[in-house]
Amino acid sequence: MDKIGIKITDIDEFEIKSVAQTLQRFIVEGDYRLSTILNQIQNQDIISLDISKEDKMPEFTSVAEEFDELGVEYQLYKKEKDNSWKESKIEDLNLYRVPKSLILSISIVILGYFVMGVVGAFTITDLYHTKYGFDYIVSFISAVVTSFIPLVGSIVAYISATELWQWSSLKAFIYFFWYYTPIVLYLLYFTYIIIKSYGQYYWYRYRYPEFNS
Repeated sequence: MDKIGIKITDIDEFEIKSVAQTLQRFIVEGDYRLSTILNQIQNQDIISLDISKEDKMPEFTSVAEEFDELGVEYQLYKKEKDNSWKESKIEDLNLYRVPKSLILSISIVILGYFVMGVVGAFTITDLYHTKYGFDYIVSFISAVVTSFIPLVGSIVAYISATELWQWSSLKAFIYFFWYYTPIVLYLLYFTYIIIKSYGQYYWYRYRYPEFNS
């Protein structure tokens, strides 16, 4: 988790408890008793927050937007290597949940899926037109729809390539199913992130039950 600091400089007294409860969600490795957070807000102390980009953990950027809408004035801080705090803006804290590299890689997978969908459409068109005797235009339209149905399009394209194009089973399988590998890896990765963040969040509260009051 990343450490950032926040100092509430101006707030309506009716909003103090609500803001404290919101900040409490971001304190995992420190004293997250509500009474402590309320005192820090009233004394305008820097409150240390634990920020995670992982799923199942709250997203601070959306909370900052809520504070802006409520008229809560605050100053953010970045944790330096010497553990001192340095004033910072939210744009400089790199709090966006999805890294740009991940967005780029997902975009490449989506592009690959689209390209393979087009290739699969021509393969399936031959199957509908040659084997089942459909009109070529009807076959092509039906093939496009079929090709972009996840898994179904790959299976039908595989059948067409092996039966009509005389491709080997291995070649057809690799050609029409390769792009599912990164999809499966992404699913496993996000599952791991969810399990890890969930366990880390509740393990700390179990170990330090005195902070639950």
